[in-house]
Amino acid sequence: MTGTVLRSFTDVERPCHLSLDSEGHLLVADHGNHRILLLNSQLELQRVLIDNNSQVKPRKPRRLCYNERAQQLYVLHGKTNLSVFSLR
Repeated sequence: MTGTVLRSFTDVERPCHLSLDSEGHLLVADHGNHRILLLNSQLELQRVLIDNNSQVKPRKPRRLCYNERAQQLYVLHGKTNLSVFSLR
């Protein structure tokens, strides 16, 4: 899927939160598909960061926060569960 342009969010089911990194990448919490997407500034899909095939499952991600210095992504899923993913 690398380089795929998302002209609309039809592939994304219930996006609920966005975050940016210092390079202008857009991180999208795809709540309905249980995944986190990384898009470039032209809204091209760079990669699926976390999905149901990942070692840690991002069940219904709700909020994202990217810590640039630590290169970690904090994901709130459910109502009270927090997961931390290293993006190095």
